[in-house]
Amino acid sequence: MNLRTLQEEQAPWVLRNFGKRPSYWPLLGAVEELGELAHAFLKREQGIRITENHTEDIEDAVADIIIYLADFCQAEGIDLQSTVERVWGEVKKRDWKKHPEKGQE
Repeated sequence: MNLRTLQEEQAPWVLRNFGKRPSYWPLLGAVEELGELAHAFLKREQGIRITENHTEDIEDAVADIIIYLADFCQAEGIDLQSTVERVWGEVKKRDWKKHPEKGQE
């Protein structure tokens, strides 16, 4: 599955389950999941709450973040696939070791 397919598939699911809602709802959902990702990662690093599967929780949070961002992009009229491709095309040209000021000449 690519990001475009995800965005196309989640749109009718969101409408069916939540109806029309403001675009900031999925944005806040992504932020909430980012907190869950940080929590699971921290607990794994600390070596506590060992009965919990921190790696599984991390993977789940990462996937939820992407799904929420697909929802947010759909609500905002952003093509997530082409946007990621365009921005990655710019970012991957940067060399911060060679050009520490701006990443590139």
